[in-house]
Amino acid sequence: MENKYHIACEDYLAIDVFKGFCGMKKKIVHADEEGCEDFEPVKRCRFCTHFTPTEEYLGLCMGKETAYPDLLAKTCCDFEWNEK
Repeated sequence: MENKYHIACEDYLAIDVFKGFCGMKKKIVHADEEGCEDFEPVKRCRFCTHFTPTEEYLGLCMGKETAYPDLLAKTCCDFEWNEK
């Protein structure tokens, strides 16, 4: 997993590019601040076992569909955490 900043947390709701709302703590936080002890990483394609990078900002899902590494995968029924 990469960083543990608020912007990479499942409970972060963006307001603008600099700040957002922490759904867990119920307060405004800065996107690039270190997350709290309740940090839960957001599901993104790059963290899935089915994602294979092909270029710097592009890859394949399950070897056939084009996918972006930072694409949110909250509703993907095939998402599986990559344990690397």
